[in-house]
Order: sequence, then structure tokens, then C-alpha cells
Amino acid sequence: MTTSNKSAEVTADQVAAKVIETAPLIMYFLKNSARRDKETNASIARLRAMAVLQTCPNSSLSKVSEALGITNATASSLIDGLVHGGLVERKGNPLTRRQILLKLTEAGERQLLTTRQTRMSEVAALLSDLPTEQLETIQAGLSILKESFKLTGVTK
Repeated sequence: MTTSNKSAEVTADQVAAKVIETAPLIMYFLKNSARRDKETNASIARLRAMAVLQTCPNSSLSKVSEALGITNATASSLIDGLVHGGLVERKGNPLTRRQILLKLTEAGERQLLTTRQTRMSEVAALLSDLPTEQLETIQAGLSILKESFKLTGVTK
């Protein structure tokens, strides 16, 4: 990609279009990578649920469903599978007997870490031929983007 006219002003709309255009490609890459990973058998949905629980331990089912943008029924099925697999544990809320709290088990923490390391290695391999200057540009841009989204209240 060449930038022959550096003085051309980039607008927020142009950057937003590039983010919207790029995000599905990244998610498609990660999804396919997760599907190929027979060792962990972790779908993107399972990994996202586990990431929510890592970021917000002792969350309720409704907190998980809200964070993932899915219904409580769908979240319940997802969590049931994680509990059955020994990756998440349920416990009663000491403040209200009607609410169940969810948290990752040690096995869940290990699987999430291992899976993230595998995905990071695959992304690193994809980027490994880029010049250092481009890698620095991508890193800086993603850091800015992350901070912008954090301001909206979005967590990890």
C-alpha cells in the first residue's frame, strides 16, 4: 500500500469504514483457526464467554448474556457446556439465594491462556513478513482503537 499523498486528510468516517471492513476478516481468521484447533475444542462463542468470566469473575448469567449480546437461554446453554467440561463453575450468590455466580475454573483459565497463545502465534506468523515500520503502525493504531472503545464502557 502506497501513500503518495500524505497531506490528504483522513476522516473518522473513512477509518470507521476500514474498521468495519476489517473486523469480519479478523474474526473469520480466528474462527477458522479455532475450528482447526481440535485439542481445545473451543468455539469463538465459548472463548468469548470464558473471556467475559476472566474479566468479570463471579458474573451472573445475565451479565454474560449481555456482554455477549445473546439471550439468557443461549448463554445458559453455552455455560452448561462449559460447566460440563469443567471450565466454569457455578456457585450461589451469598447476598441473594436466587442468583448463581459463574467463574472460570483453573482448567478454564489454562485453556483460555493456551488458546489465546495459539491464536497469537498464528496471527504473528501472518504478520511476520511485514516490515517493522508497518508492524509499529498497526500496533499504534490498534492501541488507539482499543482505548477509544474502552471509553464506551466495553471491557476486554
